[in-house]
Amino acid sequence: MFHHVAVASKDVKKSHKFYTEAMGFRLKKVVKRQSPEGGWTKHIFYDTGDGGLFAIWDLRGIEGVVIEASTWQAGMGGGLPYWINHVAFDCHDIGGLERCKQRWLDHGYNVAEVKHEFIHSIYTRDPDGTLVEFTFDTQPLTEADEREAAELLADDTPAQVPEYEGVQHKSPHYAARRAAEQAEQAEQAEQVDERELGDAGAAI
Repeated sequence: MFHHVAVASKDVKKSHKFYTEAMGFRLKKVVKRQSPEGGWTKHIFYDTGDGGLFAIWDLRGIEGVVIEASTWQAGMGGGLPYWINHVAFDCHDIGGLERCKQRWLDHGYNVAEVKHEFIHSIYTRDPDGTLVEFTFDTQPLTEADEREAAELLADDTPAQVPEYEGVQHKSPHYAARRAAEQAEQAEQAEQVDERELGDAGAAI
């Protein structure tokens, strides 16, 4: 059993809002420390509801010291398609899945729903593009599944079974959420410009 999963965030304020409001997680712990190579970090932990933890990194002062701003990517993308690296959280049953789905829709996030072989899942993406999933088991895994797993692990012939079909749920609040985020970004950029102009004036 893992203790926690952690991903880096480019916009920590936006990510914090997503994980506390849209995901329904509770802020549990923040660890603030200097980075070994320079700069400093906040490691921000959220209680996912069952004692498990999920964390985001707030990376401060490491750009230009440890890494260049243009060379790092937030979330779990790593240059791969967004659906490959993802984090799945247990919602226990169909009731939990429906509650999580409605919360995402209410917060302006579109939702993909897929019934897999042994789990039923919903998906959306966090502000950094990380694919997050709520899921529950629809049937137990058996010894037959373990035997099949060993066979498929050794089988390198191309897959013949098509991808699962999913259902897309569109949020009626999606456009409003995106517009609010863009307005906030524009305001932040304007504040940065004003500070830079003030600094330039002070240097004259």
